[in-house]
Amino acid sequence: MDPDGPVLKEAATPGESRRSVLLIDSVLRGASRMQRSIARRWRRLRGRPQTIAESASLLPTLIQVLAAFTRVDGEMLEEEIDSSLGFLRYDYPEAVYSELRKLFRQALEQQQDLGAMAVKLSAELSDDRKILLGVQLYDLITRSGMKPEQVAAYHDFMGRLGMAAQAIDIVYQLNANEQADPEFFHEGVSPLEALSFGDPEQCDVALRDFTTGERLLAYRHNDLIILKNLSSKGLIVQGRLLKPGEFCRIYPGQRVLVGEQVITSQDLVFYFNAKRNVTLPHIFVAINNEEVRLEKSRSRDSDLEIAFGLKIRVTALQDLRATLCGTQLRKGTTVEAQLADKILFRDGGELDLEELKRRVGSFGGRFVLKGSKTEYIASNNPNRLDDDDILISPGIGGEVTLRITCDYQRKTGRVEVLQADRPIVVRETPVRGAMDLVDGDTIRIDAGQVLRCNFTDRIIEEERNIIRTLEVRDLVCRFRNGDTALDNLSFAIERGEMVCVMGASGCGKSTLLRALAGQFQPVGGEVLLNQRSLYGNLDALLQYITYIPQYEAFDEQLTIEENLAFAAAIRAPHLSRRERQRRIDSKLAELGLNERRREVVGGSQQKILSGGERKRLNI
Repeated sequence: MDPDGPVLKEAATPGESRRSVLLIDSVLRGASRMQRSIARRWRRLRGRPQTIAESASLLPTLIQVLAAFTRVDGEMLEEEIDSSLGFLRYDYPEAVYSELRKLFRQALEQQQDLGAMAVKLSAELSDDRKILLGVQLYDLITRSGMKPEQVAAYHDFMGRLGMAAQAIDIVYQLNANEQADPEFFHEGVSPLEALSFGDPEQCDVALRDFTTGERLLAYRHNDLIILKNLSSKGLIVQGRLLKPGEFCRIYPGQRVLVGEQVITSQDLVFYFNAKRNVTLPHIFVAINNEEVRLEKSRSRDSDLEIAFGLKIRVTALQDLRATLCGTQLRKGTTVEAQLADKILFRDGGELDLEELKRRVGSFGGRFVLKGSKTEYIASNNPNRLDDDDILISPGIGGEVTLRITCDYQRKTGRVEVLQADRPIVVRETPVRGAMDLVDGDTIRIDAGQVLRCNFTDRIIEEERNIIRTLEVRDLVCRFRNGDTALDNLSFAIERGEMVCVMGASGCGKSTLLRALAGQFQPVGGEVLLNQRSLYGNLDALLQYITYIPQYEAFDEQLTIEENLAFAAAIRAPHLSRRERQRRIDSKLAELGLNERRREVVGGSQQKILSGGERKRLNI
């Protein structure tokens, strides 16, 4: 970047003046930060911040803004258009992608008054959404080469939006080739959370094969995550190359390929949460021959205590014939490791820490309450949490945020629902606003997900009732005429494994799946889920099983959208119509069926949908 360019002039001059002021009196800076911390907590507790998607009337204006910035230099790159449409598609899941693209193309051909649009948005967007829009706009002008007219238009637009100082902060932070010094920001706090990946001596998270000076920088503001490549390596994101020096927005479900390493969007969220010091996975491991058993609390059999964060801290509780990072694991030894490391046993076995973290993620957490803190926020949205609050696992629904108040002397508490799109249940009673808790109460958040309150031991434990193991032992099934369908079949599968059942026509593939789904009672052997007999506990375990049949299970006379709406109304009657529609729209986009949502499905002989589209709808 040209050092005499307008970006660095505007970023450096205010930064230098602010720095000289901030260095005068560190006490005032500390007091100011305390006030900001209190203000952030108050904003968090007041309720859920407004989102762009909640104000659909702003969509045409936002399309015009993004289109104007895409063509401000007179050139239009296809990747800029894709970036803008991706931004709109993610924040407006109810919008049809083909219509978005049509409106965007129309806006590209029009002359736009950016000043008037900025004034309109300044009155209707929250500060959080203004920052998010500012980051997206800066990403656009970066993609097109940071031309002076674009930079000038950006600062003018952000100034009219009422975010001039924040725009300078964003430009400074995204242009810094390392984590920026907070003293340069106008409030002493950076507008974006930042993470660095690379050399373990210099970065938050280690990556293999990164030399000194090479790194990846990730930035987050609420749900928005931006990745910047400051290495000589080419990164692959959604099948596209992210060249050195380039930015890219990371959407939920996306993966970043760095050589042979993979960083998922869930990994990025996990590391951001770790840096914010919210409660993270902490587990005990018992090792018996080749069996690895996870435990939430320490027992006599526990061999290892493992805490996951930016780094992984492994403590040996027993003498083990094993090493980690070249260190012998003797009782009391603690080793800091990276996710790519493995515990190596002398008999040739190994324990993969990355695989262990994946298993821990589905295990639930155990949170120790502090005597000095009597009020906790429990949420699956880390942006709602402060230090030592409770980060619960994401469920199948949307955001859940609870306030839990503890009285350790009386061994009682109180739960207040701040945000939830599903019933929160205590003692089989839905919580309407708030409800008192007694020692041992469970707060049911979702099917198979509860918080158990143990005020005596000052512990809140998240319990996840999910299937971790499937085992088939000597399974024998027979048809009604006495012919053998399955003959003495045995195998075992762990959560996270993908298994393909292959064989000739009529060999029993569908019969096996029916037996595993609880639809074909065996005459011998058993099917075990988490070591519990499926057919001995059929009513209790069927809720954890989904079977997608070979033949389509939808109504051929309805449209794609009507089929999903019908299924959603039956399966999730507790959701509001608006929430059901939001999930339908999201699923249509995820399955690639958005543009055909109003097509009648038709029969298998009518070629309205392709075979792949029919299978995706069948899911």
